[in-house]
Amino acid sequence: MAKKKKYQKSLFEESAQEQMIALSDGSEIRVLSFTEVKDPREDIAIFFVPGMFSIFPRWEPVVQALNENYLVYYVESREKITSKLVKKAKFDIPRHAMDLADTEKALGLDKKKYITISSSLAGASILENHAQKTTTPLGSILVSPGVEFHFPRYALIVLRIFPPFVIQMLKPLIRWLLGDVRVDKKNEPEQSAQYKRSITEADPRKMRKNILSIAHYNGWDNLPKIKDRLILIGATLDTVHESDFAHNVANALENCSFIDLGTNKAAHDTPLVELTGKFMQELSGKGPKLESELTQE
Repeated sequence: MAKKKKYQKSLFEESAQEQMIALSDGSEIRVLSFTEVKDPREDIAIFFVPGMFSIFPRWEPVVQALNENYLVYYVESREKITSKLVKKAKFDIPRHAMDLADTEKALGLDKKKYITISSSLAGASILENHAQKTTTPLGSILVSPGVEFHFPRYALIVLRIFPPFVIQMLKPLIRWLLGDVRVDKKNEPEQSAQYKRSITEADPRKMRKNILSIAHYNGWDNLPKIKDRLILIGATLDTVHESDFAHNVANALENCSFIDLGTNKAAHDTPLVELTGKFMQELSGKGPKLESELTQE
């Protein structure tokens, strides 16, 4: 049997306190705690949950910049290569949401002030928790959150028919379709490169089960239940996450501001960090309420 490729860590990732969080179904997920804060500001922590199959380097610039001023918990969901799962582990959105509720309690954040920052699949889980009141953040920032997921029909057929070892063999094709066809490679080279690496490092068994489990999810009915303070970020120029879709999600939420950052890169870089700082000031009563705005690009 071929030796499993070791997960490649960055230098900043190595600096974190790493722990495996035991979940209510017996599985475990990895959390990176960045507790060394050089210039503390508001006494509010950040519960950061990346999108489906996202690897740490994709979000490292944001996490590192946020950690200059805030304690950051970087939480990897169960479809990541780092998770340890029980047999017949579930991957539906309610299960993902329960994992985050379990993790909140394990970290003691249910007794502290914190916000969540999430993307895509993780956004669906965060919204589920807001609707069911199973977690207690002061507010949340959601980057292109999933309320429903649109996978190509042919992709779902392939995943249903072929076992994981065949999916592993098809990774070059998947990398090309996602990194070169779906993403605007010319204008978003970082997004293209990171998507390709994410597919390379993804566990085909987890990838298959996760996509098939969320393919028919519909969370629109949850949105009217949510009264918590939310910031929803769209990226007009992102060809993977539709900005109009994100705008419609924001309009369905009672206490939500929609902010269009224009590009996928901006949503993963300095503009998101600056927006988080303003949101922290709003929540701590030091700044005005953030209003909806569209990009000027």
